[in-house]
Amino acid sequence: MTNFLIVSKADGLSEYSKIAVEYGVGYEYNDFFNPKVLDDAELQDSIINKYRESKVPEYCTMHGAFFDVIPFSYDSRIRAVSEERMIQSIEIARRIGAKAVVFHTNANPFLTSEKYIEQMVLATSEFVGKLLDEYRDINIYLENMFDSSPDILRKISERLVKYPNYGICFDYAHASISPTPIDVWVESIGKYVRHIHINDNDLKNDLHLAVGTGKIDWERFRIYYYKYFRECTVLIETDSPANQVKSLKYIRTLLDMDSSEKRSVKDMALKKYISGAEEMMESIFHYMAELLEEKKFSNTVGILTELGSTIANADRASFWFWDKQDKQYWTLAATGNDRIVIPEGTGIVGKTIQEDKVIITNNPYEEDFFNPEVDKKTGYKSKSILCIPVENTSGEVVGAFQVLNKFDENGDDGLFDNGDARRLTLVAAFCEKTLESYMLYNEAMVDELTKLPNRYAFYEYYNKKAVRFMEDRDMWVIMCDIDHFKMVNDTYGHNNGDFILKNVAAILNESVSEDNIVVRWGGEEFVFIVSGSNLEEVKQFADSIRKDIEKHEFNTGKEIINITMSFGVSRADKNVTIEENVHRADDRLYMAKDSGRNRVV
Repeated sequence: MTNFLIVSKADGLSEYSKIAVEYGVGYEYNDFFNPKVLDDAELQDSIINKYRESKVPEYCTMHGAFFDVIPFSYDSRIRAVSEERMIQSIEIARRIGAKAVVFHTNANPFLTSEKYIEQMVLATSEFVGKLLDEYRDINIYLENMFDSSPDILRKISERLVKYPNYGICFDYAHASISPTPIDVWVESIGKYVRHIHINDNDLKNDLHLAVGTGKIDWERFRIYYYKYFRECTVLIETDSPANQVKSLKYIRTLLDMDSSEKRSVKDMALKKYISGAEEMMESIFHYMAELLEEKKFSNTVGILTELGSTIANADRASFWFWDKQDKQYWTLAATGNDRIVIPEGTGIVGKTIQEDKVIITNNPYEEDFFNPEVDKKTGYKSKSILCIPVENTSGEVVGAFQVLNKFDENGDDGLFDNGDARRLTLVAAFCEKTLESYMLYNEAMVDELTKLPNRYAFYEYYNKKAVRFMEDRDMWVIMCDIDHFKMVNDTYGHNNGDFILKNVAAILNESVSEDNIVVRWGGEEFVFIVSGSNLEEVKQFADSIRKDIEKHEFNTGKEIINITMSFGVSRADKNVTIEENVHRADDRLYMAKDSGRNRVV
């Protein structure tokens, strides 16, 4: 049962090992959420060594700390301890070799004010985003616990979806006893789910019964599994080995894993959503309605990808961008996968783009130009492929749209034909317009040299986000520039001056969270808008950047250049103009310059 897991604890490891071997499942380590274990380094070492000495299955995950862990708390001391526990959990996951660590949202269902929800979403997204950046080798999954609806998880996920190591751990049992219908949960967050917890209950209490022994509708789960979750890891979340075996047997029967004639992966979802012309049109109208309301680029291309899969009656779809600068193709969206990157000119995507023509193959492994490496990495088996070029308004190829594994009307393997290609031209046209609009927008909002946002982006961020943030938190403007930059240009030349600007921009950009911004203001000047609890906190943030710049050696390949920067910090005031707020920070920057440079005022 590949991708299925059972709860494991070191004290009963021999029993769990027998189940893991017999059913081919992995573990979700449940030894490390307990504060007593987290505070005892020797005990941690003992548990980790015990697992290492046994034959640890693949796909293992770990449950992180959750007792009173609230990284979004208004209380800075509670927040600090929560963050410490989460970091500690990830470090343990690294040591034990877990591929992912799970944390509860710990949302309070009785606090429903917009202010509470916004604080939770913003603070959680900001901190987890930092963890995702720092621990790129570990997946971090956020799990619904007390959540009364999927709204908070969805909002957090919209902010974190850009991280390839982020996902939702969907506790199906918790959602089943919430006041929100299960179909609303699944439709709202299904595309973000990468890990699932399942057990049974009476639809009132969280009982952790063996799957199939309570009142949860598992036939409905089967539909959702094949539509949304078949690429996810699934944990049987019952502690008792007997209940784990009972659950695994039930799931094996439910999903027909023992049958020689396995149900199609589309199965009932196929019958429900795309059997017949009427259902097909309803699905298309559904995606078109989503497109009309969606403004975010990443979500739009995701909707387009789902639309293409539906129109072609295909198992998967992917939208590819031709990155000419780095000579590679990568997916803007791909069903069932994070970003896929392949070298320029390779595979069916490469042939489609380079020759600017539609490629149809219903036996790809016999084609010389097929690249099987992606299948090897993802574990997917490509049986039929249709790939069409995506062009801009000038007729230049900028990418490709690909669908894989056609289904016929019975849900069996089918064959792509020219009719499918004609229908997909609609999706290709939407992709072209969406991508071109996004690229043009970004060209207008991005500084060409440093690739940082520019002044236009700064004004848009301020008016659309910062002013709203200032309703319930302090925002700060930081203005900084490179000391004696004219001397750098005069001494080392303008090419090296540009080199310095680009590398400084990269350092500054690494320092800001998703909710904050740093822009190139002009010349050697940069401006931040950041959130912060008080002046001292923001001053320390600016000073840490100043120190990083001061100690950094900018190696041009021929010589080492050292520079310093000066910073001016001012609290943003929503009652004055944006120009006045920038002017105040600029005044403090001049004070830093006048008082000796390489400092924060």
